[in-house]
Amino acid sequence: MTLEDKRVLIDASMARAGGGFTFMVNMIPALATRAAGARFRVLLRSTKLAEAIPAHANVEIDLLPERGLLGRFAFLYGRAAGIAREWAADVYFSVAEYAPSGTACPTVVCLRNPNVFTSLEQGWGLYQTLRLGLLRQLATRSAHRAARVVFVSRDSAGWIGEAAGVAPGRRAVLHHGIDPEAWRARAGPAAGVDHGILSVSTIYRYKNFVRLIEAYRLLASRPEWLEEPDALPDLTIVGDDQDPLHSAQMRAARAAAGDLAAKIHLVGTVPYLDVPAWYLGSKIFVFPSYLETFGHPMLEAMASGLPVAASDLPVFREIGGDAVHYFDAQDVTKLADSMHELLSDEGLRQKLVERGRRRIADFTWDASAEKLLAVLAEAAGGEACG
Repeated sequence: MTLEDKRVLIDASMARAGGGFTFMVNMIPALATRAAGARFRVLLRSTKLAEAIPAHANVEIDLLPERGLLGRFAFLYGRAAGIAREWAADVYFSVAEYAPSGTACPTVVCLRNPNVFTSLEQGWGLYQTLRLGLLRQLATRSAHRAARVVFVSRDSAGWIGEAAGVAPGRRAVLHHGIDPEAWRARAGPAAGVDHGILSVSTIYRYKNFVRLIEAYRLLASRPEWLEEPDALPDLTIVGDDQDPLHSAQMRAARAAAGDLAAKIHLVGTVPYLDVPAWYLGSKIFVFPSYLETFGHPMLEAMASGLPVAASDLPVFREIGGDAVHYFDAQDVTKLADSMHELLSDEGLRQKLVERGRRRIADFTWDASAEKLLAVLAEAAGGEACG
């Protein structure tokens, strides 16, 4: 079964930042190229995302109006199925966790949001706790209706698959990918700027950036940095703010650093096409998350030739293998120790960079696209909408 002459409706109307954004920018061109005989219609709400996806003859971008959460779900459950039927789609693929009933064609959903399914206590207030509970119910129902359910790692396929009650035979693992040459080629002249210790990710509390700032303060207290404070590399955190409370805590942690605050840079949102320059102008990459379903910045750092220090999570072991220096995400001292070891041991940095180059060969967008096309083709074996 192939997607030749098939119509694939891709619903990315919930994708606004983070992994969903990265997935769309890279996956749509790969799908369009490898399935030239298929037609793809992509539902988006993000103008930035629409502008970042290259044009292809067999891809139609449908940019929907911006809406709040209630408006987005009103569209999903009130209009999306009708679009699928009117367009005579053969399969409906939801990049996020949610897909409507009544499409009359098979659906495939991707469960990727760790906040929706985790049992970890993260200090949410009543509103957010109720909101996440509702989202979990909606995502679980979508998964139960779907022909196949896609996960972005084996780790998340395990724990989210169990949480959502998805039978193992209906789960498909689809890693993100990276094209190292294309990634580095995007950097341009700004890659020469020294950003020191870099971390890149959308701001959520599970990204653990407050501990990273606290660990940086511990790092600065080491004897060699006290003797030569100007020699301490700056700390740069890049990412759009999706968690105002955590970002406020980050700013407070920075302010508490006193004079050291001048070396801590909270950059905020950077256009996707400009992100490579931040990697290529840095010394080491640190990924302190205590919860993830994949962690694409790790691949980006490896593709940029950076040594990587990351939390010792099962999913990071799955992606990073032996190419990463791991630390306990809950231990500020261990995080500081890990950064110190990378900065002070050139041999360790070179070893990790070389291992990283080999490691990313296992993660390509073409391979991911082939797997997704196979899943969609299998699902599309039923009758088309209409």
